[in-house]
Parts: sequence; structure tokens; C-alpha cells
Amino acid sequence: MKKSIFTVAMAFAAGLFVSCTTAAPKVNLDGASKADSLAYAIGVAQTQGLQDYLVGRMGVDTAYMGKFVDGVLAGTEADAKKSAYYAGTEIGQQVVNQIIPGVTDEIFAGKEGELNKKNFTSAFLAGVTGKGMKMTPAEAQEKTMSLMTAIRENNDSTADLTAQIDTFSYAMGLAQTQGLKNFIMYRMGVDTTYMSDFVKGLKAGIKAGDNAKQTAFNAGIQIGQQISQQMIPGISHEVFGNSDELISKDFFLAGFISGVTGKGLLMHPMESQQVFVTLMEELKNERFEQEFGENKAQGVAFLDSIAATEGVVKTESGLCYKVITAGKGAVPTNTDKVKVHYRGTLIDGSEFDSSYSRNEPTTFRANQVIAGWTEALTMMPVGSKWMLYIPQELAYGSRDMGTIKPFSTLVFEVELLEIEK
Repeated sequence: MKKSIFTVAMAFAAGLFVSCTTAAPKVNLDGASKADSLAYAIGVAQTQGLQDYLVGRMGVDTAYMGKFVDGVLAGTEADAKKSAYYAGTEIGQQVVNQIIPGVTDEIFAGKEGELNKKNFTSAFLAGVTGKGMKMTPAEAQEKTMSLMTAIRENNDSTADLTAQIDTFSYAMGLAQTQGLKNFIMYRMGVDTTYMSDFVKGLKAGIKAGDNAKQTAFNAGIQIGQQISQQMIPGISHEVFGNSDELISKDFFLAGFISGVTGKGLLMHPMESQQVFVTLMEELKNERFEQEFGENKAQGVAFLDSIAATEGVVKTESGLCYKVITAGKGAVPTNTDKVKVHYRGTLIDGSEFDSSYSRNEPTTFRANQVIAGWTEALTMMPVGSKWMLYIPQELAYGSRDMGTIKPFSTLVFEVELLEIEK
């Protein structure tokens, strides 16, 4: 099963989280559809690794997990206006908690001294709004570079140094806003129609500083928006294909919040991983049966017709083959590396791959290919050329391989050139 956005590990530890202040949606798995059960299981599974991620990567104090959950619920419901505001609070807190301390450490490198936070944040806000700038962003970048060395090398706290730090702080704050608009548009999904809301959020985030409750809430907002904007659509696409149908947000959130709080779990977190893998495959197979079931029926009819053709041999597995050229060399084992030329088509004759077209034989181990190939290769003497008629269950089955749709019977012309030692 290919990796999807929902397989990112995020961690569960029952008993380590306090209860949330906002209740999870109430759901019941008794009689629930496979899709709803899948949504719940994935929600629980997403909380595996969550504590370490929140503490180590997002700076959340687990004493405020209730605020985190509040943020998750708010984030999943956020419209464009609220999303702009929340993006602003996130960046505002980054300015106070990460950017300013990071710049301070880089400039002073253990020596006494600190940036002028007021100048930095004033310039940052000016750069975001485009109003009241004391220099252009390009000038700010140049000023930042020119002052950086001087401040690093100046070890005394003279008035000149103070003035340099004040100017540097302003220039650095302004320089940090270069490219910010594109970042918040394309990386954070902010609709610039609501830039004023972004600025309000930015001011609120800066003012909140290292407020632990606000940090927890903002972390919840981020993950809540990821749930609604990325995870749920991504999972839904895998389950329902190109349909507009979505998995249940209520069931997902019920599982996620139960996993976070350790309360009201309807399945064990370790079980949830296997449940969602199993249900995902079942749902995808059911969809493929509806969409591509005709391929299976056409393939059976085609193979029945081929099997009745003179010179065609049908094996116990259902593989059909016809010898075009009988080779006299050794027969590979399934672990041998073989060199072959081949051409592959669907039963309607459309070609999907050919080493002949590339003028270059292909080399691989006999058991590294689809089952129909492996069976044929371990019966073919070197020098043989066979036509293979491979039923879907010995090919790609329900997998969608692009040109090769689920349940497709495949036809191959295969020439075994040599066994490589």
C-alpha cells in the first residue's frame, strides 16, 4: 500500500495527557460503515508519536493539551478569514519564540547583548503591511549584512554599539519579511483578501509571546487545519478515487481526540493501524470492483478463448502460454538473474511497455516480477520465445498501474536471452 499523507507517524501515550476542554464528536462503531470505521481508526492512528512531536517540534506544554484539542477543533472549522488570522498568530509566535532568539544567538554567540525586540517587531509589522517602513527591504538586507560583523566584533557596550544593535534589529526585522507574502499564500494557504486578519493574528501572536496556553492552542489550530485541508481530502481520494465524497470528519476527530486524551477509545491504538490498513484495502477493492469489474470478466472470456487455441498450454495456476521458439539452454530458478526482451500489451492489443522499442534487453531476478512472469521464466529454457497470457490475479490484480487498470489480463511476448551469473 503506497504511503499517504495519513501514514505520517504522530504518537500516542495514554495517561500522559490531561482531558480536553472541548468534547470530541460522539460516534458509535456498532453498525458503522466501513468508511466511518476507517475514519475513526485513522484518527486514532494519527496520534501515535504525537506527544514527542508536539513537545519537541511545536513547543507545546502537555499541561495544556486541553487547549491543543480546542485548537484542533477550531482549526478543522476555520474559514478563509479565520485561517488568515491563525496563520498570523503562528508566525507572530515564531517571531517571538524562534526568530528573535535565533538571531540573538547568532549575533552575540554567547556574549552579553540582545536585540531590540521593539525595533525588530515594529519593522516586521511594517514589512508585512507595507506601511511606515524606514527603509526598503533591499536596503534592510544590505544594512543587516553591513552591521552584522561590526556587532559581532564589538565587545564593549558603547553607545555606538547600542545604536548599531537598534538599527540592526530594525533592519533584520524588515529583511525577514522578504518573500513572506508568497510563503503565507502558497505554504500556509492564506487568502490575501484577508491580509488584515493575518496582521491582526500576527500582532496577537507577538503579544502572546511564550504564553503556553496560546502555544498549545496554535499548535492545535495548525494540526486541525492539516486534518481538514490535507488529511481528510487525501484519505478520501484514496478511498473514493476522484469522487467528491469525503470520509467522516466526525469519526476522524472522535478517533483523534480519543487517542490524544486516552479517554473513550473504541479500539486500542496499536490495533488502529491494522484496522485502517485492512479497511482501506477492502474499500479500495470494492471501488475497483465497481469501476473495473468488467475488466475481470473480459479477461476471463479472453483467456477461455486463448486456452482453446491450438498450441496454447494452460497451467494449474491459470497462466496460458504458447511456445514460439523452443530454446535448448538451461532453465532458470526463481532466484536466477535473467536477461530478456519483451513486449507487453493489454487484451485489446494496446502496448504499455517494450524493451524492443528501447533496443535494450532488461535484466532482473526471476522472482522480482509479477507471478505470471516468474512461473513462465522458471519453465523456459534459455533461447526460448513465448507468448504469455497472464490472468489478472497473476499480474497486478486490483492495483491501478496507470495504463494497466485494475483486474487487467496481460499479454506478453517474452524472449529469454540468458541467465546471468
